Amino acid sequence: MANPIEDVKGRVLIGQLSILLYSVFAAILGKTATTFILVFILIIIISIIQNRSGPNPVGQAKTKPEVVLSGRKVFEEDNARELQMKDTGLMADMQEQSKFTMYTSLGMLLAFVYFFALWGYVDDLERLLAPYLGQDRLTVFTAFLIYFEGLFIINQLVYIWALRKVGKVVMVQAPPKYTVTDKGIVLKGLTGGTAITFPLPEDVEVNVNEKRRFVELVKHYKKTVMKIRLYTTNPRRLAEVIKRYGLKRTS
Repeated sequence: MANPIEDVKGRVLIGQLSILLYSVFAAILGKTATTFILVFILIIIISIIQNRSGPNPVGQAKTKPEVVLSGRKVFEEDNARELQMKDTGLMADMQEQSKFTMYTSLGMLLAFVYFFALWGYVDDLERLLAPYLGQDRLTVFTAFLIYFEGLFIINQLVYIWALRKVGKVVMVQAPPKYTVTDKGIVLKGLTGGTAITFPLPEDVEVNVNEKRRFVELVKHYKKTVMKIRLYTTNPRRLAEVIKRYGLKRTS
C-alpha cells in the first residue's frame, strides 16, 4: 500500500473530488459568510478523515487497535517517553522530518491566506464568466471551482517543493507507550492507538540498537523512510518477540 506522502494519484483524486464537493456546496448556498464557515469546516473534516483512513506507518491497511489487543500480551512498555528524553541522538534523527513539517506548514499558511484573502473576489470571477456561461448556478459553480483549484495547486506545489528541498525524508515515530501481542503492536499516543498487525510486510526491517535502547521497524519507500522506534529497557528481548511473532516463517 502506498505511503500517503508519496501517493500523488490518491492525493490528486481525493483533492479533485473534494473540490467538486466544495464547489457544488458553495454554488447551492451562495457566497455568504455561512458558506465560508461551512466550507472551511468541511475542508478540515475531510483532511482529518483522509489522514485517518490511510495505511499505517508500515504500509498495512488500517486495523482497529482492539483487534490486536485481543491477542495474548507478550511485551509492554509504559516508560518509553523517559528513554526518548535520554536519547541525545533523537533530535538529530528527526531533523529531516522537522524540516519537511516546517515546509508543509508554510504551505498550509499560504493556503489559509489564499482562502481568506481571495474569497471576496469570487464575485468578480463570476462576472468575468457570465458572458460565456450566463447568469445561473453553473457560473457560480465554475467560479468556485476555479477558486478552489487555486487552493489545491498551492498545496501541491509546496508539497512537491518540500520533498525536493529535503530529499529523502526519514520519518521517525516514537510512541510514548506501546503493547505487543501475538497479533501485532499497538502504538499508544495522545490521540489514541495505531495498530500494526503480524506478520509484518516482508520488506520491513527489524533493527536493534542496544546502546540507545530501542528497536526499529523500518519501511523504505521511494522518497521516504518510515521508522517506528520502540524504546525499551530491554531491546534484545523486544526484538526477539517481534521476530518470533512478527516475521513470516519460511518452510
